[in-house]
This record gives sequence, C-alpha cells and structure tokens, in this order.
Amino acid sequence: MINVESDGQPASSPDDRENARGADDGLADAFDVAPAAVKRKLHERKGVRQFVKFCIVGGSSFFVNFAIFNILYHGKLHLSLVPALSIGFFVSVFNGFFWNRNWTFKEARATSVGDQYTKFLLVNIVGWFLNTGITVSLIAGFMVFVQHDHVDFWRIFWDIIGGNKKHYPILITNGALLGATGFVVFWNFFANRKWTFKH
Repeated sequence: MINVESDGQPASSPDDRENARGADDGLADAFDVAPAAVKRKLHERKGVRQFVKFCIVGGSSFFVNFAIFNILYHGKLHLSLVPALSIGFFVSVFNGFFWNRNWTFKEARATSVGDQYTKFLLVNIVGWFLNTGITVSLIAGFMVFVQHDHVDFWRIFWDIIGGNKKHYPILITNGALLGATGFVVFWNFFANRKWTFKH
C-alpha cells in the first residue's frame, strides 16, 4: 500500500529521505570544494591583472624618470650622472605610489597612507641602489668594452659615483638606464605586492 501525504503526493519512505539527505550532503561537499578552486583561480588571475597594471604604471614612471634624467643630464643643466639619475628616480617613485595605491593595489587603501608610503619608500630606496648600481656598471662596462684595455672598470665606476663631470653619450646612458629598469621593475612589483600593499 502506498502512503499518501495530505497534498495528494505519495509519501516518501525513510530510505528515500536518507538518499535525499545523502545527495544533499554530496552537493554540499561539492560546494565546499568548488569555492576554494574558484578563489585560487581568481587569485591567480588577480595577480596577473595586478602585474599588468603595475607594468602600465611602471611605464608611466619610466617615461617620467627618462624625461627628467635626460633634461638634467643631457640638457642645459649638465648635472653629473648620479644626481640626475637620483632625481629622476625619486620623482618617478611619487608617480608610482599614487597610481599603485589608487589603481593597481586599490584594495589596500584601507591601510594608513603614511604606513604604505614609508614601506613604499623603503622598497624604492633598495630599488634606487639597484637602479644606480646597474646603470653605472653597464656604462662602465661599455666604456671598457669600447676602449679595451686602456681603462679600468672600477676606476670608471667610482669616478661616476664620485660625481665626475664627464659626459657620456646619450645612447649609452639611456641604454644602461633601460637595462637597469627592466631588472628593477620585478623587484619593485613583488616587494610592493607582498609587503607595501599587502591586504
């Protein structure tokens, strides 16, 4: 005999109810697993998006840096190489901080701007040492390569660091700065993502 519930539908047996609960539990388990995988995928894509944004911001900072460096070093002011590099670098840092805080890593804006800027500045001080050291090394290395054994690498390196007024060709200085920037951008991205703008 089939039991009938008040709405006219056949009443479910205990076995049916148990099977239904098992199916619900299986679906619940599936939903427990799915969000973790989805979140992981979204996190991976978010990291890629952040890197693309960081490169766009870095591109704008790159042009700021190059423009200021060339005006100060190759323009009428004729500053020595390291001060020109330093001024261009730190002006580009301000540009990078503004856009990275408000666009690339905007989720981290809840953190104090003072704390973030302090961390950002520390990261970029390391970046400045890398940028300056690599740029000067590439210029010194190129001059040794061009002049063969007539000059010493370390003499040129420390002469530049010491502020000599020798003017190096624009293609050499800009090529060296480009090479240094290509290296430093990876340091800046990972340090800022993992520390400065971590949320």
